[in-house]
Amino acid sequence: MGDRIVKIIFGIRIVLWMVAAGATAYWIYWSMHLYTLGFENEHEYATALRPILSKGLLISVAAILICFLLRSISDKIKKNNRGY
Repeated sequence: MGDRIVKIIFGIRIVLWMVAAGATAYWIYWSMHLYTLGFENEHEYATALRPILSKGLLISVAAILICFLLRSISDKIKKNNRGY
């Protein structure tokens, strides 16, 4: 039973890393896209990017922290199953 839970947790962790990568790619895309929309003044650019950047970073950091928490849970399950 423990091995199955570890595999499920691993799958969840993969999805969380993909979410973090997607959120990062999203704000990077918008960072470049704002220049094509004509934002050349750095103050206007920063004002337009700030909400996108903060959401993207928040999602990425939260996903990575949850991933690390799941890793510690997985390690504890493996340790208990193998009797180390």
